[in-house]
Amino acid sequence: MIEVKVLKVLFDFTTASAVVFLSDMEEKKTLPIWIGLFEAQAIQAALRGEVFSRPLTHDLLKNVIESSGGKLKHILIHKLEHNTYFSRIFVDRGGAIIDIDARPSDAICLALKSSAKIYVSREIYEKFEDILKMEEKMKQDFVSSFLKSIDKDDLKKA
Repeated sequence: MIEVKVLKVLFDFTTASAVVFLSDMEEKKTLPIWIGLFEAQAIQAALRGEVFSRPLTHDLLKNVIESSGGKLKHILIHKLEHNTYFSRIFVDRGGAIIDIDARPSDAICLALKSSAKIYVSREIYEKFEDILKMEEKMKQDFVSSFLKSIDKDDLKKA
């Protein structure tokens, strides 16, 4: 298992979705995982340490775990299948480790709210890319997508 952290959350306007970027602890390699907009907002709020007057879903889950005598030990993003990442949350309850299936976005948010470690399997870590190369590729993809969206007839009218 490789420990990682949330580097940032961005909104991808070309796909109308959001992306959470995980990085190794040295911030040399990164992995983007596309997630839903609501999950991205929850992760951003957790990163900023925002507190709400009423518990949101991830706060509720954290409260249920803790009130039942458990503590979130860590999460593990362990597999990629058909372009979908899979993760597990590990709860320590009186020395017994409970292993629970979870979407990576939910697991990441819960880990942030619980101050738990985030890990990826070695298999997933092999999919991480060099940060500088990824940033350049994303810029090129954005420019390419933008240029493809321009209607040449509209340019002639201007």
